[in-house]
Amino acid sequence: MTKEKMIGPAAACLVLASAGCAAPQAAHPSDTLKNRTVVMRKSTEKALPVVLIHTLGTGAGSEPVPNRQYASCVFEVDGKLYLFDAGTGSCRTAHLKGIDITQLRTMFISHPHRDHVGGLPDFFWNIRKLVFKRDLPTPEITVFVPDMKMWDVVFNMTKLGGISRMAFTPKLIADGTIFDDGNIRVEARHNYHIQRTKASVYTSFSFRITAGKRKIIYSGDVKTYRDMGDWLDDCDLLMIETGHATASSICEGLRREGRGVREIMFVHSGREIREDCEGARARAEKAWGRPVVIAEDGYTYKF
Repeated sequence: MTKEKMIGPAAACLVLASAGCAAPQAAHPSDTLKNRTVVMRKSTEKALPVVLIHTLGTGAGSEPVPNRQYASCVFEVDGKLYLFDAGTGSCRTAHLKGIDITQLRTMFISHPHRDHVGGLPDFFWNIRKLVFKRDLPTPEITVFVPDMKMWDVVFNMTKLGGISRMAFTPKLIADGTIFDDGNIRVEARHNYHIQRTKASVYTSFSFRITAGKRKIIYSGDVKTYRDMGDWLDDCDLLMIETGHATASSICEGLRREGRGVREIMFVHSGREIREDCEGARARAEKAWGRPVVIAEDGYTYKF
């Protein structure tokens, strides 16, 4: 049975020693990954459905470090799976965690840097292998991409490994609502992590995911938290990167400006968190005035 740790409203987003800032482990055995669940918020009729956020990679784009693959997470809502970013190593985490990646039908890539897209060919490779092994119908996968040149590279890599029993539809991301299946709605907003091209085209995006009454922002990489604009004024959960800013500076700015962010999860963690996780958490909570989450690889956060 999956073991759950409860993070109640009175201590929203409290990061426990075993659910954040975890001590390094030699390996990620599958039974350990499958038993990592943190309850961030109890479900209510008003806020239904429950959102499960499976964090597959929580490391920033520096050199490889133990226990943090590159950026990736899966949102699970009413049994449907949605992949956001696909950093190197994240597919292995998903498989070991017991996520059925053959059920992935929709993927969103925030920007074309390798720590966010380098693992996408691995997802395609392993989905194809499992489809053949289980004799499943051909999956039709829609991939929202920030740049078609990036997609061409990924597709050509996939084609070299074989694309039989696979069907892809790439869609170029632009500002506004890009996806709505009645289960979740995904909006995109360009940010300034990557300078726009000479043709004034942006290739780096943040996403807002709406599921029921819940509004969740997945930042991707940003220049500053302000890149997400007025989304921050009504946000149930902000999943924000710390590869380019400290956790405490983000918390301080959001609090000082009176933004309507109710809970914070730090993902895509930079050196501050990797080198002194507990210290970074303490500084962030002091600046924020309440608990925060520092996400770890292989966890499921129930929100």
